[in-house]
Amino acid sequence: MIKILLVFLLFFSSVYPSSEIYFLPKEAKKSRNKIISLIDNSKSTIDLAMYNLSYKKLIKSLTKASKRGVIVKLYLDKAKIKKSDKINKLIKKSGIEYKILDKKNHLKLALFDKKLAVFGTANWTKESFGDNYELIFMTSQKKEIEKIKDIFSSLEKNY
Repeated sequence: MIKILLVFLLFFSSVYPSSEIYFLPKEAKKSRNKIISLIDNSKSTIDLAMYNLSYKKLIKSLTKASKRGVIVKLYLDKAKIKKSDKINKLIKKSGIEYKILDKKNHLKLALFDKKLAVFGTANWTKESFGDNYELIFMTSQKKEIEKIKDIFSSLEKNY
């Protein structure tokens, strides 16, 4: 009986891919922990395009992922990275290679193992997860994942 239930659960979870939406600051801790879990459980790749990336907990998880062999690709905003010594130091200390885009990068977009995307209004900063009204959307829907993979391909080509 349990095996049949598991088969049905797996079948329906693949037929009806999941999506989640978080409203910050109310669900900030829950969404942050979910993102950390996604980073910590990534097996092969993490693609991240972010205007402002300075949340130490998230950078620490990205660093650990990179050190265990996950390919972490960061696409950052040229003006923001130049303005903030804090961001420069955190990213450089992580050892993760990053690319500074030639146009304003206002994206807040992550793709984990080419299977699950996280995007919304929130920069990955402590303030965004604690003080601001923000939305974070997570999806594994194939149509959206394909579009997001195309976005990252475009960023790579235009770099």
